[in-house]
Amino acid sequence: MCKLNLGDTGYEASLLEGINKVQKSLGPWASCEDSVRVVVTGILGESVTLPLQWPSEQQVESISWTTRSVPVAIASITLVEAGGPDIFHQADTPYWGRLSVVGPGHSLQISNLSSKDAGSYRAYVNLRRSPITQTQDYSLQVYEQLARPQVTLSSRMSENGHCTFILTCVAESEGPMTYSWMPLGPWTVVSHGGSVLSISLRPRNHSLTFTCMVKNPVSNSSSYPVSVPHFCAEKLQKPNITVSSQNMSDGMCFITLVCSLDQAGEDVQYSWDPHGQGSIVSHGGTTLQVSWRSGDSDSYHCTVRNPVSQRSHSIPARPLCSASFLPCSLRKEFLLFLILGTLRMKSI
Repeated sequence: MCKLNLGDTGYEASLLEGINKVQKSLGPWASCEDSVRVVVTGILGESVTLPLQWPSEQQVESISWTTRSVPVAIASITLVEAGGPDIFHQADTPYWGRLSVVGPGHSLQISNLSSKDAGSYRAYVNLRRSPITQTQDYSLQVYEQLARPQVTLSSRMSENGHCTFILTCVAESEGPMTYSWMPLGPWTVVSHGGSVLSISLRPRNHSLTFTCMVKNPVSNSSSYPVSVPHFCAEKLQKPNITVSSQNMSDGMCFITLVCSLDQAGEDVQYSWDPHGQGSIVSHGGTTLQVSWRSGDSDSYHCTVRNPVSQRSHSIPARPLCSASFLPCSLRKEFLLFLILGTLRMKSI
């Protein structure tokens, strides 16, 4: 602790008033070479204690606490000598209602921590029947409990035939943190402060599984394991959809949709939406057969996925079956009109 002689200031007032006067005359953080700053770590939203201890032979009359962010003492306690209740006072500051005194040393506890509470604090301990006031400095650091990080995967093929996978770890938490990966080896490179892992594999290497770990002074968390395939997957292009349909006399329309890629590569998955009751998905998910009526879904969506990307394509159903809404006689008249029109154009 650092020692200040309040008697030299000529102030004969309560400790809280005296401390405020000393702050104004000497500056709120006058230099104390003997003071050792105690580093205290707290968790966002929880409580933290600024520890305070003194020798049992020293009789303490009162204690006051200050912080750099507030121009006055945020709290004080006066210890009653005759065994009566101690007098605790909180100033009207952003800390009001969040401060209490705990333990035999009368340490200050701050509850419901926010990031704004981080910073420097000082305790002034006034000894009974002594002009000497001892001080203790603190540095409070507030950290957030880390959430589970997310890992994204991308890949590219190099000229030498090696496949380079890029794993990027993202932690949706504020404040400083450290990143690490498991496993590591001669075929891995860590960059961007540890959040990015590059993996170089040959085409016949076995698939591997990696985990990203994040850590700060109050918590740590790990991602779900991410599997890197044994081949280099490219980003997918938009899929193609080919269609065939057959209109029935009862207004039913049978539609067959085939989803395809020009360069599918390996490990591509196909899915259709919607595919309700009565629909059939076949050929590894590439083909959808539906019985369509007016009032059913207006469009169908094909989605293709591989380990590094996904793309979708939609097609409207109504135009494919528009002829099914015409009565049989009108459909015949419509076809006759088209034939006569074609013959007339040829004669001209």
